[in-house]
Amino acid sequence: MQPRTVAPTDTITPLLLVMGAVIGLVGNALHPHVVNPSTESRLRTVADSATWVGIHGAIIVAVLLVIGGLIGFSTALADGPAGPLARLGAVAAVLGGALVSVSTSIDGFAIRPMAVAWASAPAPEAADIVRVARGVDQAGFGIWSLGMLVFFGAAFICLGLAANASGRFGALFGWAAVAGGVLSGAAALLQIANTGETAAAEMLFLVGSLVVTLWSLVLGVLLWRRTSSVAAVNRPSVAEGS
Repeated sequence: MQPRTVAPTDTITPLLLVMGAVIGLVGNALHPHVVNPSTESRLRTVADSATWVGIHGAIIVAVLLVIGGLIGFSTALADGPAGPLARLGAVAAVLGGALVSVSTSIDGFAIRPMAVAWASAPAPEAADIVRVARGVDQAGFGIWSLGMLVFFGAAFICLGLAANASGRFGALFGWAAVAGGVLSGAAALLQIANTGETAAAEMLFLVGSLVVTLWSLVLGVLLWRRTSSVAAVNRPSVAEGS
């Protein structure tokens, strides 16, 4: 039997997952989480934040890196019994990640110039900016809620089930991703049903998103270790090279 070789994706996939998870953890830790603030107070927060654009840019980068890692992970499972679930998870990751990126761009890049303009505008103009910002926020909220449901929810539920179906990981590892996905999906459905953020949905999502982010980080570490083990097995010994 020929020894298993280490393909470039075997190294890139864990790197993408680890980098994406770490950047995502930092970005979300720095992002303020306030449930149902008034539009005026939200604009004040954005206008006063010198790091608002950078934080949202980092979150988008994190999402893109994790998507790349999840695609690599699903590809590795594609030929086995976990294939259908893995492919469905990859599709959900791409679609949901795109929605999350769009909503994060709206929150981070579209609202910022409005907030700066509002902070220095006379009262009549400020009132107009508030009305426009409220409409932009509502559009972003709809996109974000669907992104939560598909990316943080459906993608990780499918990939967690795929990890279990593959038989390559412990059952608890796969179920952790499923649990995080269920919590995130429930938060999204609660927001959609309420047509707005609620404290309960915020708490569910904070826990669920933390679980799936940490799961991505651990998955990256596990895949890196397996790649290193294969490389060590295939590396010629000193005796063989002499």
